[in-house]
Amino acid sequence: MVLPLAAPARILADLLPQSVLGRAQNGHGWFTDEFGTSLRFPDATFDRVATVLERGDPDLRGDLVRRRRGAMLARFGSWLLERLDRPELELVIDGQPLFGIDFLAAAKLDTRAFLTGLVLAGFMDDWSWRRTAMQLHKLTYAGLPLHIGGGEIMIVDREKFELCGLGDTGAVEFDDEQLRTLRDIGVICREPEADYAFPAHDQAFFRRRLGDGVCDDMAMVWVGANHGWAGLLGAFVMDAVDTYDKFLLDLTWGGFDGWLARQVQEHFRRVEGRPLVGDREILDLIAFAAKRNDPPVSFSSSHRRLIQTEQGSAVPTLLNHWRFLQGDPVFDIQLGFSRVPAKVFYTAARTRLQAAGLDVREPEWTVVKTRRR
Repeated sequence: MVLPLAAPARILADLLPQSVLGRAQNGHGWFTDEFGTSLRFPDATFDRVATVLERGDPDLRGDLVRRRRGAMLARFGSWLLERLDRPELELVIDGQPLFGIDFLAAAKLDTRAFLTGLVLAGFMDDWSWRRTAMQLHKLTYAGLPLHIGGGEIMIVDREKFELCGLGDTGAVEFDDEQLRTLRDIGVICREPEADYAFPAHDQAFFRRRLGDGVCDDMAMVWVGANHGWAGLLGAFVMDAVDTYDKFLLDLTWGGFDGWLARQVQEHFRRVEGRPLVGDREILDLIAFAAKRNDPPVSFSSSHRRLIQTEQGSAVPTLLNHWRFLQGDPVFDIQLGFSRVPAKVFYTAARTRLQAAGLDVREPEWTVVKTRRR
């Protein structure tokens, strides 16, 4: 079954290899045997996937895909930073909607609300912010200890990293001493201001605390409830930035999403004497969206799934989230890779919003029965 995506083929060609990689590593989708047993390839990499794909389309060679993704992010970053003081934004660059996503070209947005959502999403994956959020919000809405997993993305020397045989650095915890040792032997790079590029260097995620992190869908619901449509789109756009940032030629210390969020904050410090988004709001968002808050949630939609129109829906998943916040009839779909029923997610989201002092109407449900080929 082919489900429609709100982006053209030229954009999806650079996005979908990332989805194939995730499926290969986890034994999902095509990666099963004739009996349905998962076939996992933990050593699969983005570039190995691209090597296979380029046999059918030479334009999908790994370095070409990485270069196009990087150019798209750089163009967006420059475009945005030139418009921080405008009262409104239209998410159209060179006549095309941002990242090719058709619904982003629909209206003008309040710039401050959009930037607020962008900054909030830019910091919600940062380990230092998550650690502080657990210190401030010690308990879930049900009164249990709040636990948030997370880690840090660091730039590594690829050759030394592979020689160390560290394997999946996101599967085990690394403490300060272990990371210090890896810096001392040159595996993890030290200089934030240096230029780093693939293939000599790459990004690696080092887990600092085991456990579930943040549900992106829940985070976007919170941002939308607090900052409206423009804020929701800002958070969504930063999630797209984070997605494309995973595999580039030119690497940004701390990730392009974190760098861009800091640039926005610094601009408002210079112009207005304080950052656009306060620390407390970032910490509140992280605690609200933590998967292990109450009611718990077990998934987080990828960028691809947020722009995908699921079976039984007439709109992409992100727009279904906005319908929920607006009190419009919500499509009864399944969410994320784990296929969580929308009724489960929106019930949990409404309960959390009420606990946070926000409220939305109890959802009305609708289903679009379509025949797909």
